[in-house]
Amino acid sequence: MDFAWARPICLFARKPAAPNGDAALSCVGVASVAKAIGQALVLMLAGCAQPPPLVHSTGTSLVAPETAFALPAPGGPAVTAVLERRFANATQQEILLSTSAHTPGQNMLRVQMFGPVDAAAAGESRLREGYLALGNIGSEIRQALPGIRMQTSPYYVQNKYGPFGYAAGRSASGDTCLYAWQRISSTGITQTWIGNKGSIQVRLRICDQNEPEQKLLEVMYGYTITSSFKTRNWNPYGEPPAPEASLGKPGQPIYPVGVARFETVTSPQATPRPRLTALSPRQVVADPLPVLPAPVGPIVPPPPGSSAITPAQSTLVPSPPPVPSKAADKPAAPIVPPPPCAAADGSGTCN
Repeated sequence: MDFAWARPICLFARKPAAPNGDAALSCVGVASVAKAIGQALVLMLAGCAQPPPLVHSTGTSLVAPETAFALPAPGGPAVTAVLERRFANATQQEILLSTSAHTPGQNMLRVQMFGPVDAAAAGESRLREGYLALGNIGSEIRQALPGIRMQTSPYYVQNKYGPFGYAAGRSASGDTCLYAWQRISSTGITQTWIGNKGSIQVRLRICDQNEPEQKLLEVMYGYTITSSFKTRNWNPYGEPPAPEASLGKPGQPIYPVGVARFETVTSPQATPRPRLTALSPRQVVADPLPVLPAPVGPIVPPPPGSSAITPAQSTLVPSPPPVPSKAADKPAAPIVPPPPCAAADGSGTCN
């Protein structure tokens, strides 16, 4: 840029030449000041031309499901969306899970990672870090599952990241709901001034229409943390534990014994009894009568006072014995039929 307007200033400020050249040095100094002022004006105009960046008040953004801090086990509930929010001391993700329940609300796996955050993208508010106090368990559950009576589990449970707690209940619509909480942090001598820093807080809120309590609790045993801060000092897991002393040693038998029993917190649902439908008289089918073989040999007459039974009627149920008449004082003499005969000449007549 040619600052031609600075030349008159230089000529006006010029003094008679001195043996040491003070007039020339004075002219160069005025021109440098004018050039600096011009560059400052150009930068100011350029800054006014660009609008300030838009900042969201909530600080929550939708990120790809592939960038989720934690993922359920294969076959578990599918990840539908991931909401990320940055705080001054942590980064939080609400990993939304698929649901088939009638209970209002969204199934989610909330993961809060405490560690070094980007100051340019961090928010102004801070998250509370630490173990969940007993007095705050009820308020968290009521906020996540309002109107549902939840019962805290009295059993000690732990997954691959350490111990955790949970509560289970059943909604008015018949859904089984579960709320679990866990804090992953190195404790004891594993945490030093320069290493094994940071922590992870996990919350699970899930309801299902068909799955039992044991199936919902398996989500806490199967999820995997997939993200971390790329720094040597951040390690909330601590040092890896040593294997059991009995592994590989003689005299220490290990049997294939698994979980023998699962204790539920919620009472099991009563199994509906099958309904019995009454059959109409027309629908009652009697057992068929056995079919007797055809008689072979001479026909034996019935006893006196009874009706004769033909071979066609031999397959029917025999009738009850007849009641003897009062007029018959003496029993009738039995009639013995003659034996069958056949004529020798083949005429078919008997003499």
